[in-house]
Formats: sequence, structure tokens, C-alpha cells
Amino acid sequence: MGYLKKLNRKKNYIVLPLIVILLVGMLSGCTSNATKGDSLTRIDEEGYLYYMDFTKDYYSPEVMDKMREIGFVNPGCSVIYTHNVDGDGIIGRNYDCAHTVSKEDQTITGLNIVLHCKPEGKYESVAVADATWCGEYNPMLQKGGPDKEGFDVNLLDILPYQCMDGVNEKGLYVSIQRVDIKEGEQKCRFPAGSSMLLRHILDDCGNVDEAIRKVYNGILLPEDWQSCHFMVCDASGHSVVIESRGSEVSVVPIDICTNFYLGSGDFGDSYNSKGKLREEAVKMVDENGVSSNTYGYGHGYHRFVTLQSQLERYRDLSREEYYTVMPEENVLVMLQSVVQNSYTNAAGLSWTQYSAIYNSNKKTLKIWSFQNYKKEYTFDISGKQIKSR
Repeated sequence: MGYLKKLNRKKNYIVLPLIVILLVGMLSGCTSNATKGDSLTRIDEEGYLYYMDFTKDYYSPEVMDKMREIGFVNPGCSVIYTHNVDGDGIIGRNYDCAHTVSKEDQTITGLNIVLHCKPEGKYESVAVADATWCGEYNPMLQKGGPDKEGFDVNLLDILPYQCMDGVNEKGLYVSIQRVDIKEGEQKCRFPAGSSMLLRHILDDCGNVDEAIRKVYNGILLPEDWQSCHFMVCDASGHSVVIESRGSEVSVVPIDICTNFYLGSGDFGDSYNSKGKLREEAVKMVDENGVSSNTYGYGHGYHRFVTLQSQLERYRDLSREEYYTVMPEENVLVMLQSVVQNSYTNAAGLSWTQYSAIYNSNKKTLKIWSFQNYKKEYTFDISGKQIKSR
């Protein structure tokens, strides 16, 4: 298919050896995180989606200590990169995670927060955070929790490190997607290392090349965050996936990402640690009949193929380089085609908490909460809600 020809013109991945010491002190040296400026505003009627202008100092030692104590992420998601009819870079994103009320009560719940951050000396950003990861099964960090009596905003001190996707003032987009760690492989050493690295990329990087250097020179080792990989796109049209496996980092130029490794082939990924088939593999070939099986058969493969087959329809054949263009409403149709709910549980129950469309040139976010596609909310880079329908 077309997106594979894009990969064939470039190196499939770049291995970046990382020998970096974890320097926690680099995160400190700031003032106390206490402030009265933070407040939550409910956006939807149901209580799944809120807005917050985050003004606390989330680089303070107090926040970092709390982050290392309770932080965790485990997102299974789908992402595509394309262009709208005006030529803007567009990223479509489903955030999939089946949070439940408790271990005993398996009712699906969630609490997602559109988060505006503008730390001193760093880039302004608007992102979407999964607040449940600040304290899983905490009844205040679930549907409608912030509206309950006794809600304490200090529960959200680590919220900037629970962002699952976002865009900054330079037009750099980044998101997290889980990859399954096989039996016998090393799991990440720092459960929230991936979301922490996402925050540093959003705050400090203006384009894809800077994001790659951030990973290379960052404060986290590849073993700290290798349970997830990142989709990174910028305003110039550059899109890659950055992932870590076996203490090595791969950078893969690609326009689609779900939940299996892209920088290394592994057919065994179609089986979980108990030997149960997760998803039936679908063989992919390009227009010349050349197999592309090196990209694995893991978790999310069906979603990957579903998105890839649709994206190919929008390829602009007048261009030498691989380029797709479509109306933004078509991006939402693609996202809806890979929504996860109780009817799509062949690989285990998941749930699409929200769908989002980011514009890397206009630096905007459109979001649809908890599979309610009749309600659209739009925010600019300053966090201002500019449209709702």
C-alpha cells in the first residue's frame, strides 16, 4: 500500500543507543506547587469531560515524588496522520481504555480533562489527560467526580503527566499508545515513564527532530518507558513513531499507529502471555505484491489495517512523496470505524474514552467524549473553547 512506499524511500527505523543516567534533580529547583489558580469546568452533560487551566508548578519536587509513587498509564489507542483540504496537518486519535468503577464493579467509567499548560520558559500546549490514572478506582477520579462534595483539586497535581495526547504552540503533536510486552521481555521500569516523556516533549520540543533528540538525550532510559510508543507529528508534515524495545530506540516514519511494535517484526505478538490468540493476523502486501509482514501481527493489527485501507483511498497521486488529503469530517468517520466498545471485544474488552482531531498548523483540538459523536468541542492553543456543536 501507499504508506509502505513512503517507508521504503526512507530507513525503516533508526536505532539510537541510549546510555543516559536518570537525573531526577533536573526536574527540581522550582518553587512550591501550591496555588489557587486551578479550577475544573465540566464540558459535557454526563461528567466524563472537563477543562482545566493548570497553573501549578508540575516540575516541583513535591509533584515529582507523587508522580513516582502513583503514576501509571496503559492506553490502547489508534492514531492517523493526514491533511485537510487546506493543507493543514491533521491527526486523528482514539483514546481507548476500559476504566471500571472498582475491581468488584466492572461498570465502565472515565474522567478526561482538556488541559491547558503554559509553564515559564517552555511551550504552551493544549492536551487531553486521563485523570483516572492519578488514582485508579478513586471515586472522585471517575465520571462526575469533580462535581461531588469533597473533591480536592490537589488530587490532580500530577495531571500534566497523565496527558495521553496534545499539541503545543509550535504545532508539535505527540501521543502515547501501548505496546504489549511479551512473556520473557523486560517490562518498563517506571510505570509512568512514557507519560512523563510525553510531557517533556510537549514542553520542550518544536518539531519531530527535536523530539527525537529529546528521547536520545532525555532523563529517561529506554527501559523506563518501553511499554508504550509515541506518535509524533509536526507542522512541517513530518510524522514518525518512536518506540523502545530491548533497550534500543527505533524511529519509524509512518502515518498510522496502534498497539504493536513497528520498528521490529514479531509474529508471536499475536499471542498473549497465556498463549491465547489476541487477534487473527491479516496479511498485507503493497501494490507490487510485496509482503509487509515485518510490521508484526500484534494487538491493534485489525485497527491498523482498517485505517490503512481507508487512508490509501485519499492518497494524492499528483505528488511524488506519499501524501493524503481529505475533509476533516472524513477523519472522524475513520476514527469511528475503529471505536472500541462491548461489541468489539475480540482481543479483550476496551472502550474509546474519547476521539480527537488535532490541527498541527492551527494548533487546535476537537474532541468527542465517551462515544457521543453528536457533541463536538473545539479548543485553541490557549485553552479557549472556540466552538461547540
